[in-house]
Amino acid sequence: MYVNKKALGSLLAGVVSLAFLAVGNVHAQSRGQTPGYLVDSEGNIVRSGTGECWHESSWAPDMATIVGCDGVVLDVKVEVVKGSPSGIVSLIVIPGAALFAFDSAELSQDGKNALEEYLARYRGKVRPELAKAYAGIVIGHTDSTGDPKYNLGLSERRAKAVRDYLVATGVPARKLRVLGRGQKAPVASNDTPEGRAQNRRVEIVVVGELRALDAMRFPSVALFPRRSAELTAAGKKLIEKNREDARDQLKRAVYIEVIGHTDDVGDDDYNLDLSEQRAEAVRDYLVRTGVDASKIVTVGAGEMMPIASNTTEEGRAENRRVEVLVLGRVR
Repeated sequence: MYVNKKALGSLLAGVVSLAFLAVGNVHAQSRGQTPGYLVDSEGNIVRSGTGECWHESSWAPDMATIVGCDGVVLDVKVEVVKGSPSGIVSLIVIPGAALFAFDSAELSQDGKNALEEYLARYRGKVRPELAKAYAGIVIGHTDSTGDPKYNLGLSERRAKAVRDYLVATGVPARKLRVLGRGQKAPVASNDTPEGRAQNRRVEIVVVGELRALDAMRFPSVALFPRRSAELTAAGKKLIEKNREDARDQLKRAVYIEVIGHTDDVGDDDYNLDLSEQRAEAVRDYLVRTGVDASKIVTVGAGEMMPIASNTTEEGRAENRRVEVLVLGRVR
């Protein structure tokens, strides 16, 4: 599942991200970052149909320092960041029976009243805390009665209904993520009515700060051709190596968020779309290699979350990345 491309999104252990007509070397000289290469009016290095960077007549081998051109790769390994216990992660659990009629995903007025009661128990500060938090994850769950595929869809619809209510009552939509886990994460035995009632629930996980999440950060140039969202063979190998290293974390994760990022070169909407497509490509690869799709949300952040200056080629290369964030604990 994924977050709409206009939304922003979160949570633990992992991360990743990677012209048209030449205007001439006057622009290149003014930027001072691409000596020897032709660039277009937006500062992108012009490439041939096969992806080769176009040289100016002054180009010499010692000018081959641009990431993605002439075999130059970013001299940065995949960065792994351990989440901080001080990042603040809180959990609100609401019984499904308090919110919804049997086999329904419609939040009735009684359900809305019950939701308000549960939110009030949480120190009465859920909305303001979500407004300041990195993200809120709304997760729907069912018992094991019935078809697993149907249960998965029902749990997602119920989580969306709660998300929509929170948005309608003041929580910023960009802060919220939605997951439907169906019957995959029981908290009690499904062999008794009491246990099944506990398993039918909606959880709201509030992640106070980004540092609460474990993360893997992949440079885009290591995964994708320039201006592309198709994983290269080398990119798949790189993800696979790190997936193997984090296998246990990914299996135990409560939530996994894959975020695509770009630099600020070019059109904002194009960058947002590209970042989302790259996040989805990494998500799809993780799912194909065994990670549970019901735990994963993808987010396209475009150029909105830089980690370095966009005024240098090196900084822009750092900002083009895909991050895999993993929430492995809830307290």
